Amino acid sequence: MRKRLALFLFVLMLPLLSACETPPSATFPELTFRHKQPVRLAVGSIEVFNEFRMPFAAPNVEHKMPVAPGPAAERWGADVLQAMGGTDKLVMVITDASVTETPLKKKTGLTGAFTTDQTERYAARIAVRLEIRTPENKRRAVAEAFATRSATIAEDASLADRETLWYKLTEELMDDFDTAVRPQITAHLGEFLR
Repeated sequence: MRKRLALFLFVLMLPLLSACETPPSATFPELTFRHKQPVRLAVGSIEVFNEFRMPFAAPNVEHKMPVAPGPAAERWGADVLQAMGGTDKLVMVITDASVTETPLKKKTGLTGAFTTDQTERYAARIAVRLEIRTPENKRRAVAEAFATRSATIAEDASLADRETLWYKLTEELMDDFDTAVRPQITAHLGEFLR
């Protein structure tokens, strides 16, 4: 009798348990930069350091993103920067790779009932310093660049929609960064370009 009662209760609870499942989030392609024109420098090695530490707390959301700006910038450095030989080294330092979420005002009343509002704004920023250093670790030249980009999302967005927006935000931010950093490299590290 107890086994039947337990089985009966389990069968009754099954629809409730399946309703609690989290839908699978979207999958995304690997974000690479091998398609970008390489930056060849007269250095013996390249080191990439990410100084930005994710706070893992609001208003920051990098830790929730499929690809955060920090790891994307590290990948940019690995894919784009090339050491062509020499005694110096290039040090790439990621100083900012933040993405913050800001709530937006929603319409209220009758207008709000018939409107799908944008409820959050995401502001992303990447900042990088490129240093040519001697074997004694003295700076010979420095170039700095940054890029910012923002996007908003609608109140009825699913988790997959949000993750897609975050992925695209990082992708576009890094495209902006690539465009911003190249003139800085030419201006400040030009003598090392090959």
